[in-house]
Amino acid sequence: METEKLLRDAIVIDSHMDLLLDVARKHKEGRRNVLREDYLESLRAGGVACVVSSLYSDGPRAEEYLQQAMEQVAALYDELEGSSDFVQALSSQDILAAKEAGKIAIMLAFEGVEPLCGNPDMLRAFHAMGVRMVGLCWARSNWAADGSKFFDHDYVGYGITEGGRQLLGIARELRMLVDVSHLNEKGFWELEALWDGPIIASHSCTRALSDTPRNLSDAQIVAIGRSGGVIGINGASLIADIEHQSAANMDTLVAHMAREKSLAGAGCLGLGLDQCDRLMDSVAGGLKSRDILPSHAMLPDFVAALAKGGFEAEEIVGALGGNFLRALQSMESLR
Repeated sequence: METEKLLRDAIVIDSHMDLLLDVARKHKEGRRNVLREDYLESLRAGGVACVVSSLYSDGPRAEEYLQQAMEQVAALYDELEGSSDFVQALSSQDILAAKEAGKIAIMLAFEGVEPLCGNPDMLRAFHAMGVRMVGLCWARSNWAADGSKFFDHDYVGYGITEGGRQLLGIARELRMLVDVSHLNEKGFWELEALWDGPIIASHSCTRALSDTPRNLSDAQIVAIGRSGGVIGINGASLIADIEHQSAANMDTLVAHMAREKSLAGAGCLGLGLDQCDRLMDSVAGGLKSRDILPSHAMLPDFVAALAKGGFEAEEIVGALGGNFLRALQSMESLR
């Protein structure tokens, strides 16, 4: 298998990265051109066509969540002005056009809807700004849904609230993807019962191989596959192997993907590397973790690991981003 050609031909999409959190923080330090100076080389080395940048915010007051999200959107606009390397993606067609033009697309997503301040209708404004995927919550409780916990296996929580259901109705109207990576299991099954589009877990692993409620059960994986959805493999050691983080490596991620494939087919495979090493001082509530793939420049090695693990070229192309693109196109075509 010719790794370089495979990456060159594939539509590589990382479905979860806290990219703009880092960019906005560096803007506050007085820097500009962060995307070009800090990210362009590694993204190009990995053949990346699109990064889905989550809008992650942390309170404690509602107005702080909103301000942080707006700062990240503003940072994106500032970085894109005059850029010959990066563009914003509002659709699957924009991703394909960016790939054709040799540019890198950035698509926005919510990792927790706290910035909407409890008002589902505010999603329309963020959709106008380019948000195309909605994760109702991070690993905490909010007005829309309850998040899964990293360590508490006994926690049940309250699932999706009435406000969250209203929000999902608007997301469906706008044909936005939904992301269940941080949604607790009760909420997952409530969403699965009412959602008629593909279900995305943008940055998750399998609970069978890394036993944390933050990961997906076998039944959840089957349901995601049945919906036409995608699971972005999470490259954080805490998620990939919660009991043996120091031993977690690319083969660990390949094993998770092999299990997902055995349960739901290769069409459910994706990338959601969740690179957080550069951000751990400011996010994740002090959780200790490390990136298994700290740079997209390591994607050629990861492709080689997938091939060694028995994945065919077509399956790898899908996992690199073709499956996510298909799910996005499917959502866009729903009526």
